[in-house]
Amino acid sequence: MPFDLDILYFFNQTIASPTLDTIMIALTSVKVWMPVYILIALLLIYYKRWIGVRLVVSTIVLVGLINLITNVAIKPLVARDRPCAIDFSSGERAVPWVRLADGMRLGFGFPSSHAVNNAAGVVFYIVLFRRRKSLYWLLVPAVIVSLTRLYLGLHYPSDVLGGMVFGAICGYGWVWVHRVFEQRLFHTNTSV
Repeated sequence: MPFDLDILYFFNQTIASPTLDTIMIALTSVKVWMPVYILIALLLIYYKRWIGVRLVVSTIVLVGLINLITNVAIKPLVARDRPCAIDFSSGERAVPWVRLADGMRLGFGFPSSHAVNNAAGVVFYIVLFRRRKSLYWLLVPAVIVSLTRLYLGLHYPSDVLGGMVFGAICGYGWVWVHRVFEQRLFHTNTSV
C-alpha cells in the first residue's frame, strides 16, 4: 500500500537521526520498560493489596496469552513479511530503502506484538478503572512503543495499527474475563 510506505518513510527516513536512533532503540526494548512495569505492579499491590496481586497476575496472563496467540497463530496465518525482510531469491529487502538502526528481525510482521501487548494492557486498565480518567496517560507510552517499530523499519504502519486494534479488543474483552474470575473466585468487584 502506498499510504503504508509513505508513513513508514516518514518515520524511518525523514525524521531519522543518530540521536533518535539511540532513543528509539531504547524505547522499543522491554528491558527498558521493565522497571516501569515492576513499579506499576508494586504500586497496585501496595494500594490494592490482594486485589492488586490478582490484577498483576491477570495482566501477566493477558499479555502472555495474546503474545502466544499473536506469534503462534496470527502471524503465521497472515504471513506478511516485515519491511526489512529479505527475498532470498533476489537478495533484496521487501522495502529496499528501509533503515535498520537496531538490526534485522526475522519472522512475520502482522500484527506487531509490541503494539498488541501494550494496547491490551493499557485498554484493560482504562476500561477496568473507567472512572479514573488519569489512566489515559498510559496511552502515550503504548503509542510511543508502537511508533518505534516504524522508526526502526521493523513493521509497516498497518502492522502497528492492526496490532493496536487487536490488542485493544483483547484488553477490552479481558476485563470481562477478569471480572468473572474476581466475582466467582473472590466475590469482589474491581471496577473502581
